Amino acid sequence: MRKIVLFFLMLTTYFSCSKNELVEDVITKHEDGSRKEVRYYKLNKDGSRTCVRETWYYQEGMKHLDGPIVDGKRNGVFESYYKSGAVMSRGEFVDGKRVGKATIYHENGKVRYEGNYADGKEVGIWKFYDEDGNFLYEIDRG
Repeated sequence: MRKIVLFFLMLTTYFSCSKNELVEDVITKHEDGSRKEVRYYKLNKDGSRTCVRETWYYQEGMKHLDGPIVDGKRNGVFESYYKSGAVMSRGEFVDGKRVGKATIYHENGKVRYEGNYADGKEVGIWKFYDEDGNFLYEIDRG
């Protein structure tokens, strides 16, 4: 029995100290002291940290924005959320700049508007919809 307890203790220690462990760093806080902007870091073998994720929270604690960080910049798909947890927007970043398709949703999940980014700027046709998903109008951003 003692060997089994010792084995599980060693196993728990190994996994809790693994290199996949993330460290949370609260960058900014809401007025009430709750976390607002948080960065998550991977611990490197040399003791340094590498930021791998950025997450923003509403004062009530729900996630507001979330996405990956690569080489210190936003890289990959970022999503923002309503307080209800429904997705508010989805878009991609490369080297810290918005690129490709961006979709913004009504809280009911229907598309509110969508368009494209190139090098961090809105480009092309942006289409807008009402809460029922009916097309309203479009704007050419050039």
